[in-house]
Amino acid sequence: MVEYYLGADAGGTGLKYALTDSDGSLLHHGEVITDPTSSKKTIARLAIEVAEKMAPTVQVGKGPFANLQAVGLACAGIVNPNSGNLGRSPNLLGWEGNNLKRILANEFSDKPTVVTNDVNGALYGEYRLGAGRDCENLVMIALGTGVGGGILLNGELLTGAHHGAAEIGHMVLDPSGPTCTCGGVGCLEAWAGSVAILKQARLLARVENQDTALALLVAEKGDSLSPHHLSQLAEDGDAASRALFTEVGHRLGCAIGNLVNLLDPEKIIIGGGVAQAGDLILDSCRGIVPQLVLAEEARHVPIVQAELGPLSAARGAASLARESVIGG
Repeated sequence: MVEYYLGADAGGTGLKYALTDSDGSLLHHGEVITDPTSSKKTIARLAIEVAEKMAPTVQVGKGPFANLQAVGLACAGIVNPNSGNLGRSPNLLGWEGNNLKRILANEFSDKPTVVTNDVNGALYGEYRLGAGRDCENLVMIALGTGVGGGILLNGELLTGAHHGAAEIGHMVLDPSGPTCTCGGVGCLEAWAGSVAILKQARLLARVENQDTALALLVAEKGDSLSPHHLSQLAEDGDAASRALFTEVGHRLGCAIGNLVNLLDPEKIIIGGGVAQAGDLILDSCRGIVPQLVLAEEARHVPIVQAELGPLSAARGAASLARESVIGG
C-alpha cells in the first residue's frame, strides 16, 4: 500500500498541493483555485482533486482517503500551529479567524493535520529537501509581492510567543525610508517586494528621458510590468534597472547582516519570484553582509537561492505532516 502525505500552500489566487510518499518523494502535484472568501470551499475543492489522484491506489470500500496518513497546510498570514487558527492574512481576508486544522480534518476524514505559515512551510521544505539540507540553523527570506521570512533554530521552526515571529519583511532599515504596504516606514519590504520594485521603476521612468530603455519598457508593459521584465532589461545592460536591483540587494544585505548578528545561522536562503533576478540582487547583497557582521567566522555565511521552486511550501507542509505522525 502506498502511504500518502499531503501538503498544500494557500495563496490569494491558488492553492498548490503536493502528494508525497514516506520518503518525501513527490508523487503528484497540482493546484486548485483559491476562494479568498471561504477556506472551507477551497479546501473542499482540494479534497475532491486529491481523492481523484489517489483513487487508483485505494481498495474498494476503504474510503477515498484510506491511504492518506496526514495533511499539512501552509497559509499566508499569522498562523497558530497549535490551535490551527488563522489570524491576520491580508490576501485571504475571508479566511481570517477560521480554524484551518478543523476544516482540514472535516474534509479529509479526520486524518492528522498540521498548519503553518507559508514561508515557514517553504523553509521547512528547503530544510528537508532543498537548499538547507544538512543544516539545523537557517533563515529564509521570500521576495514576492511582499517580503516574508522564516527562521529555523536547532532544527525547530521559530514561531514566537504570539505566532508572529520572523516577519523579516517588516524589519525597519530606515525610519525615514519609503512607506511600506503594512503602513510602516522604511521596512525591508518597502524596497525588496515586487510592489516596491515596480513602484520605484515607474518613478524612475517618469524622471528619466522618455527615450531611455527603462521608460520605454514601463510605457510598453503598463500594468503588466513585472520584476522579470526589469531583470531582463538589467541583464541586457540597462544601467537604471541594474541600479534598481543593486539597491534592492544592498537593502537585503543590511537586513541579512542584522539577522546574522542576531541568530548566527549556517545559511541564508532567498526564495520567491523576485529572487529569480539572481546575482542582480545577490552580488550587492553578498558584498555588504561581511561589512556588517561582527563574528569573523560568520561574515561569509552562504547566501543561496531556494531550490524547490513554487512547491517549496507545499512540500514543507507535507514533511511537517509526515513528521507529526512518524517523527523526523
